[in-house]
Amino acid sequence: MSERIAFISDLHSNLEALKAVLADIDSKRVKKIVCLGDVIGYGPDPNPVIDIARRSFSLVIEGNHDEAVGRRIPSRFKRIAARAALWTRKQLKPRLGAKNPTQSERWRYVRTLPATHRIGDWLLAHGSPISNMDYVTEKIEALMVFDRDMDDARACFLGHTHIPGIFVLEGEEQVHYVPAVEGKRFKVAKRKMIVNVGSVGQPRDGDNRACWVLARDDGSFSFRRVPYEIEKTADKISKAGLHKSLAQRLFVGE
Repeated sequence: MSERIAFISDLHSNLEALKAVLADIDSKRVKKIVCLGDVIGYGPDPNPVIDIARRSFSLVIEGNHDEAVGRRIPSRFKRIAARAALWTRKQLKPRLGAKNPTQSERWRYVRTLPATHRIGDWLLAHGSPISNMDYVTEKIEALMVFDRDMDDARACFLGHTHIPGIFVLEGEEQVHYVPAVEGKRFKVAKRKMIVNVGSVGQPRDGDNRACWVLARDDGSFSFRRVPYEIEKTADKISKAGLHKSLAQRLFVGE
């Protein structure tokens, strides 16, 4: 690669978190923004967040919440997630007979996102390269991705879990987990690795600040954390009639 790339994921219609992250990205002179899915779902601002994605992102991978809103709600969705998806669909889907080209373009955008993408020898996906519902949180799950899904890719960048961290393949069957450390520079080397970039809009690692990854042209990358106006987002969630837990969890980052 010859450029800096911002990897973000799991925005979940959180406009305040996204704006804060975009300001941090801009401060690092990053020109290319790649989102690994879940632009929408859970949060109160799906339309403005989609507008930013359409205008400013180089690429967006389809997340499970994007799919749930734009096409079908998976049977494995929990009740709160399903209700939020239905609420989001109502905000996003064009009304029958209404002439609103912007709304139609937003709807079309959400329904046509790719499942995976390659940037050189980096593979990009949401949950795993074969399913946006897969969770890679344990070493055995990481080993399955290494063995089954990556082919000749050197690194696989994922979202979905909302927990930043790195899995590294040691030898043929050993997997080493490296916790994300804010500001520390990691390097994609000869060993295969899986990098979870964390979440912008709903962190779940005990840190309520938005998380993103800055990748550099030397193959190195680092995790960054950004505070944002949680109270404002939480108030919007309450006024929208979404479940109160979706606001409460933002304060504790879980």
